[in-house]
Amino acid sequence: MSADGRFRALCCAIALSIPTVAVLAMSAWFYAVYLPKLVRDEPARVANAANAVADGLLAGELEPDIFWKRGVGVVRGRDCDEALSEELPPDMTWAAWRPAAKYARTREKRGFLTRTGGIAVWVRDTAARHDDDTVLVKLTDIEARDYQTLFYGGGGFMLLVLVVITVLGVRFFLNYVKERDDFLAATAHDLTTPLVGMRYAIGRDDADARCLCERMIRLVANIKDFLRLGGRRPPPTLVRLDLAKACEEAYAIFREDYRDLFDGRDVPVESDGDLPPALADETMTVQILWNLFGNDLKYAAPFGPVSVRLSRKGEYVCAEFADGGPGLTRSQMRRAFDRYYRARTARESGKGGFGIGLCTAREFARAMGGDLTVRRNEPGGCVFTLALRAAPQVPGALDAATPKV
Repeated sequence: MSADGRFRALCCAIALSIPTVAVLAMSAWFYAVYLPKLVRDEPARVANAANAVADGLLAGELEPDIFWKRGVGVVRGRDCDEALSEELPPDMTWAAWRPAAKYARTREKRGFLTRTGGIAVWVRDTAARHDDDTVLVKLTDIEARDYQTLFYGGGGFMLLVLVVITVLGVRFFLNYVKERDDFLAATAHDLTTPLVGMRYAIGRDDADARCLCERMIRLVANIKDFLRLGGRRPPPTLVRLDLAKACEEAYAIFREDYRDLFDGRDVPVESDGDLPPALADETMTVQILWNLFGNDLKYAAPFGPVSVRLSRKGEYVCAEFADGGPGLTRSQMRRAFDRYYRARTARESGKGGFGIGLCTAREFARAMGGDLTVRRNEPGGCVFTLALRAAPQVPGALDAATPKV
C-alpha cells in the first residue's frame, strides 16, 4: 500500500474510532464528576425517604406493619415472624434501635434498621393511642444503592466490550483494505501481460479490435493508478472530445448483439449538425457510454427500440439514450444511481449485475463537471441523459475550464 493509501486508511480507522472515543470521554466525565455526587447524595436520599415514611406513621397516614413494646418485644404485626422477633428482642434499648442523630436526644425518636431487600423505618409512638414504650415499624423497600459497584462493575464491563468491538472493527477494516488492494494489484498485473500480447497479435487492419484492446489496457492502467493514489480514482484528464466518435467507439462492442435483436439494424444515433466538442475525459466518457449501451441491451432492447440523440443544451453537450423498455417507477428512478441498487424488473429479468454501473457512471460524469440523469419516456421506458460541458471556443481557455476534483 502506498504512503497516501496508508494515510487514508489511518484516517478512516480514526473516524471509525471516534464514536468509541466520544463514549469513553463522556464516561470519564461521568465517573469523575457525576458519580461522586451520586455516592455523596445517596445517604441523604435514603434518609429523606425514611423520614417521609416516619412522618406518615406519626400522622396516621401509613399503617404500621409491626408494633413493638419495651419488655414485651413484637406484640403484633402483618409480617411478624420468628426471625423478626429475634431481630427485635424485648430488651432492646434506644441505642440498639439506632435513632437518627437529629432525634437521639429528643422524646420523638425515629430511625431505620437495615434489612435484606430494604429498611425498617421506626418511630416512637408519642400519640395518645399507645404508651411511650411502643414503637411503630414500617417495612419498606427503600435501600441504599451501591452506585460504585454498579457503574465500576457493569459500566466498566460495557466499556471494555465497546473498546474490544471497536478494535476488532478497525482491524477488520484495515485487513479488508489490504486484501482489496492486493486483489486489485494482482488482477491488474495478471491482465496486463495477455492484453499487451493481444495488442501485438491483432492484425493492423482490424482497427476495432485494436481500439478495444487499447481501451482495456487503459482500464487496467486506471486500476494501477487507483492503487497508487491510495484508493482514489485518478482525476479526469479533460480534452476536447467528439461525443459522436466516443459514442461510435462505445457502440462497437455491442454492435453485433444489437443487430441480432433488431434484425440487422443498428441503434440509430441522431446528432445536431453544429454539435460542439465536449470537455471530457475520453476514457471516462467511453465507460459511461458503455454502461448506457450495455444497460439498454440487457433490460430495454428486448422490449422495444433504442435510440441515441446527441444535442447541445445551453453550455452542455448531451447524449440522450431513449428506450421503450419496462421503465422505472418514480421511486426507482430516485434510487437508480444508488450503489448496489437494482430495480425489481432488473432482478426478475435474470440478467447478472451488481448495481454499481450507473452509480459509477454518474460519479464519472460529475467528476468531469457534468451529470447523468434519468426521466420517464413516453409512452413507456426511460431516457438516460449524459450531459457534459461544451469545450470553450478559445483553445487557450481549456485549462481554465477544467473543474477542480
